[in-house]
Amino acid sequence: MSNSVLEIGMRVEIEVERDKQKILLPTKVEDFEGDRFFLGMPFIEGKIFFLESEETIKIYFAKNNSFYFVKAKVVEKKYAPIPVIGVVLLGQPEKNQRRNYFRVQVMRRVKIRPLDTDNWLKAFLIDLSASGALIYFGKQLEKGDLIEIRLPLDSKEVDVKARVVRIEKDQLRHVHQYNIGVQFIEIDDQQRDDIIKFVLAEQRKLRQKGYI
Repeated sequence: MSNSVLEIGMRVEIEVERDKQKILLPTKVEDFEGDRFFLGMPFIEGKIFFLESEETIKIYFAKNNSFYFVKAKVVEKKYAPIPVIGVVLLGQPEKNQRRNYFRVQVMRRVKIRPLDTDNWLKAFLIDLSASGALIYFGKQLEKGDLIEIRLPLDSKEVDVKARVVRIEKDQLRHVHQYNIGVQFIEIDDQQRDDIIKFVLAEQRKLRQKGYI
């Protein structure tokens, strides 16, 4: 099912503002009724992220090889059979020039080099956008550490510098126990475009397989 804006199953990102900082939360469209869309309640660090009733948010999405955002208002919350928020769109979608918002879940081996060493270490990429990534790694890093990541993007490898912005230890994993969230820094336009093309290509593959 779909309508002229969003489609059920479409991966989107919600932007909210807290303490004058913008927070991006990945989720997907679960359903719609009339002019009301139902999005999966977003999670952050394993917990539901609380959204206020009547709160205004932005929804970012990719469609027809272009990037858009649309403002929306939270008008409803449901917790069964799955937790969702109901939103009403405020106006029409607009072309989004900040294409770094869109990410894709992709599992492949990568290499990491802390910037204070010459040693490349094995790691595992979990999701990727043009602004950052989530990586499983076998050694603990500290928030704020600077690293270089060697990303295999099908036809080429791209080396990008990044800053560690989040790190958690998963006690249930015996290999690559650390979940490392990184934000790319000093990335040039060509590198960003290469990553965006890769992200869109991976999204198309997943959509064709019915996964998104």
